[in-house]
Amino acid sequence: MKKYIVFVLIISIFRTLNSANVDSLETSKRHYYLDGIRVIADRQQETIGAVNILGFDTTKLRPEINIAETVDKMNGLHVSSGGKSGSSLRIRGFNNDQVKILLDGRPLCGGYFGNIDLNTIPNSDIKEIRILKGPVSSIYGSNTLGGVVNIITETPKNGALLKIGTEFQRNSTNKSYISSNHDLGKWDYWLYVSRYQTDGFSLSKDFLPTINEDGKLRDNTSRDQWDFQSKFDFTVWDFHSIGFQAGYTFMDNKEIPSSIYESRVRKFTDWKRYQASTLGFFQLKHNLTLESNIFYDRYDDTYAEYNPATGEMFGQWPSFIKSWIYGTHIKFDWELFSYLHNSFGYRFENQEYTRKDNANYPDWLGNEQIQHYCFWQSEYTLNSMIFTAGSGMSFFKPAGISNWNLHWEPSAGIHYSNSKNWKYSLAYSSNTKYPSMHQLFSDSSGNPALIAERAEKNEFNLHIPVFLGSLTGSIQNSLYYNHITNLIDKVSGTYQNLDKIDTYGFEISLTFFALWEHQIEYSHLKYMKNSSTPLLETPENSVNLKENIKLPFATDLEYDLSWVDKRFTDEGVILPGYWLNSVYLRNKFNNFKILFGLENIFDIDYQEEFGYPGKGLNFIIRLETEFF
Repeated sequence: MKKYIVFVLIISIFRTLNSANVDSLETSKRHYYLDGIRVIADRQQETIGAVNILGFDTTKLRPEINIAETVDKMNGLHVSSGGKSGSSLRIRGFNNDQVKILLDGRPLCGGYFGNIDLNTIPNSDIKEIRILKGPVSSIYGSNTLGGVVNIITETPKNGALLKIGTEFQRNSTNKSYISSNHDLGKWDYWLYVSRYQTDGFSLSKDFLPTINEDGKLRDNTSRDQWDFQSKFDFTVWDFHSIGFQAGYTFMDNKEIPSSIYESRVRKFTDWKRYQASTLGFFQLKHNLTLESNIFYDRYDDTYAEYNPATGEMFGQWPSFIKSWIYGTHIKFDWELFSYLHNSFGYRFENQEYTRKDNANYPDWLGNEQIQHYCFWQSEYTLNSMIFTAGSGMSFFKPAGISNWNLHWEPSAGIHYSNSKNWKYSLAYSSNTKYPSMHQLFSDSSGNPALIAERAEKNEFNLHIPVFLGSLTGSIQNSLYYNHITNLIDKVSGTYQNLDKIDTYGFEISLTFFALWEHQIEYSHLKYMKNSSTPLLETPENSVNLKENIKLPFATDLEYDLSWVDKRFTDEGVILPGYWLNSVYLRNKFNNFKILFGLENIFDIDYQEEFGYPGKGLNFIIRLETEFF
């Protein structure tokens, strides 16, 4: 299969670079930036559902250290931290392992359990984060049951040659980073290195210590993380581009916080992630382009747990897991007429793992699952309306099963804009999530006969610009309904497809300028009573309020207020809702930027997950300078 992937890439490049008949192309030189997002979707209607874009203003510093902290502030998303998986992202009730996480269009490996810890992905010169919470286009492939999060790194440009920054928080928490990027005409580059250290976070003054916690620093939350990232793009024969990306992240020890109601000492030793990809953009004709991506993403860890009987850290539970995903994405864009655009292509993904421990798994047991995916999508423009429709066909087969699982994943959308620039969209998609390797192959609870989880998703969006005298702004509203079937759960200790759930809700965002900038967001999520399982760990209501005020001496003040409603847990406990208040001051002078912030300024006690308290009062100081 690996030889097949290399063969596909060679054929793609050979055909494009040797196409002497490139029709009606301008003779002037072109330079394309391979941002990764173009391999996925370039226009809003191409994504079918609404896209929430979190842009990173390069003139302003952000306080967040990692992606988990960043996306937690977006409407309709909820991120909690705790337990073996680290962070847990939920989008409209869907779990972390049901959401496709991409970095520059390349899927990240979720490992044996299918979870991606967003706490381990730093904000490394991020350009923007694109999130699809509702219907998902067939262009994105399978495993998009709960949506897509695509993290796009910065585009090299003729700016600063060197950027150096540092950030300090309570309890010896600090991050230092250095990056360089530049456009040199025929080629460009981006290099990034960072180190993040922490002794752990402080608990609130109102936290009541348990038998296993002293009420000061949260146990087992220290870490020392290094991250290296690189990107190189080359223009070939003026009309084509080829890019290469590579990265490496590692921690010698990644501690695992336990519930405050239990006494366990656990950690990952020698935790690391590798990734590499090759991207290509080729102009075949004046109306036909080819985008290709070959990728490899690997995640390794050693799980260790303290054994009080022997007094050893490895004791009874050393577990070594190596997980990786590799594959290729190929997409053709064909503008048949000015009003008719077609996209079609092929995706291949292979997930594998090997593991061993001294419990139920023999020495270096391994397995794999294979996915093939073909897709087509057409976009028809008629006056102020755009009709989009397409479908994907996925083939999935875990090792040891002779038959392939076949699924159609259709999608359709209508986009309309009137003369007042009101924008309407109606979208539908049917998306899947294939079982994780743990659910398929676990020695104690795995079931290779599992089939894909399915979701029929519907969404209506309305965007209204507001102009009332000096007051300007916009209103964004989304209504949605999801019908989800074949959900995987345990029965008598074995995973089975047995649950279904129907969810519905709405999200509204109001942004306007009156003396200063205001942003108010509210999301509401419910499940129908005929569902076989309730929504767990997800708030029914949440509110985000942000105020951006211009102060004297070119200082910006940002005030963030968020409220999370009560949540039902798998343990049968109802977690109370909570308010969080944070404030940040920013300034820029010459080539220096500075940020000062206070988070959870009232030092309240709250739990993101049952048994896992959140941070108490925290201060942030961040400095950054650029050299030209």
